[in-house]
Order: sequence, then structure tokens, then C-alpha cells
Amino acid sequence: MAVWSRVLKIYRQNSGRLLLLFFGVLLPLLILGDLAEDVLQQEDMRLDRWLSEWVNGFATPWLDQAALALRFLGGVEVLGPLSLVIFAYFLSTHQPWKGWFFAFAVGGAAGLNLLAKAFFGRERPDLFTPLVLEPNYSFPSGHATGSAAFVSALVVLAWYTRWRWWAVLLGVPFALLVGLSRVYAGAHYPSDVLGGWLASVAWVLGLRQVLRSRIRPALPPSEERAGS
Repeated sequence: MAVWSRVLKIYRQNSGRLLLLFFGVLLPLLILGDLAEDVLQQEDMRLDRWLSEWVNGFATPWLDQAALALRFLGGVEVLGPLSLVIFAYFLSTHQPWKGWFFAFAVGGAAGLNLLAKAFFGRERPDLFTPLVLEPNYSFPSGHATGSAAFVSALVVLAWYTRWRWWAVLLGVPFALLVGLSRVYAGAHYPSDVLGGWLASVAWVLGLRQVLRSRIRPALPPSEERAGS
């Protein structure tokens, strides 16, 4: 009984951290691993194809323009300079660890994405004429990976500030729309986008746990337990 009491006490003291590790890191990695195995073994892609064709069935000239705009906004042309500005801001305000966390979160996700594309070598979809012909491979989606990493890092950094819900309410829909637009545009299968989202969330939240003491402000013990 003493052992279980001690285990329960440890869980209560670290419940927030353990839940974050499970739902934010372990579970996404498990799903990503299963997804990656299917891609590597070229498993049945009927669901991927059906979802792609279903999304494309809503095609209109206005949605075409929206998808192209999201491609630009969620690409390196916009998120790259914005990331440099955010990095420079944290350095200039004497918060170097927050700056380096953001740089590692976004830059690391981009590097992992390039390695994964080269490893899996999945060809782009050929179900319908894409809005834009994209270079390199398909899995995982670079736009989904980059936008999810960017938003996840911002949410982590804003979590203990008054801006956290703005980061969630504006950032999460943005990352979701960028990913969905890639399927609509014919540039990716849905599993490419899902893989990018999962990889980024696991990477950023795992990095957050490693650098946790460096990137968050000191809190009273009661808030520490509640917000871990």
C-alpha cells in the first residue's frame, strides 16, 4: 500500500507533465510510426485516394485561390522570415533560451522533414491535375510540418502569458487549413499531411520537455502543478 501511495503521490504531482508526454509526444509518435510503416510498405491507399478525391470535389475558382494563398502563407517564403524575426526578438529582449527553443523547434522540424522525404521517397499524388507542380517527394508534407511546428512553438512560448488563447485560436486553424489546402491542391495525400502534423507536434512538445526549465517563467507551486 505504501508503494501505491507513493506512486499515486508522484502521479498527482506530475500529472500534467505525464499527460503531455503521453498525448503530445508518445501517442503522436505511435500513430506516426504506424502511418510510416504503411507508407514504407506501400499498403492499400484507397482511403487516401478517396479522401483526396472527396476534398477535390469541392473545387471552385475561389477555393483554388485560397489554396494558393495558404501555400504561400504556410511556406518558407513567409514562415522563414517570420521565424527569423521571432528568433531575433527573443535574443534582443534577453530571452536567448526562448529564441533557441523556437529556432530548434522550427528548424529541427524542417530538417527532419527533408530527411523523411528522402528516406520514404513517396511520389506525389497523380489523382487529378494539381494546382501547382511541386518538386521532391510527398511524405510527409513540408507545409503541414512547417506550419504545425511554427504554431506549436508559438503556443508553447505563449502558454504562460495572456496571449496563449490567441496563439491557439489563431494558430491551430491556420495550421489545419494549410494542411488541408495541400490535399485540395493535389500536392499531397491526406496521410502526408497527417504525418507532418504528428511529427511536428511530437518534436516540438518533446523539445519543450527537454528545455522546460529554460523557457518558462517561475511559477508558484500551486500553478506549477496545475500547468505542468
